[in-house]
Amino acid sequence: MASQSLDKRKRAIAQNLIDTCGLQRAVHAAKQYGWNDIAEEIESEIEKSSQLGRRRTDPPFHH
Repeated sequence: MASQSLDKRKRAIAQNLIDTCGLQRAVHAAKQYGWNDIAEEIESEIEKSSQLGRRRTDPPFHH
């Protein structure tokens, strides 16, 4: 998921936000908390997903 540009703790935060909220909401939440480096990393994930034709903007569906 996240590149090596973020430390391990921040990558875990980014992944948790994505898993919980989906990409778009994760970016918004990171920006609200002032985690700009995390928000940028998540935005790069959105860019990669759109280039690959994937839609991963919604949170996962839990039964």
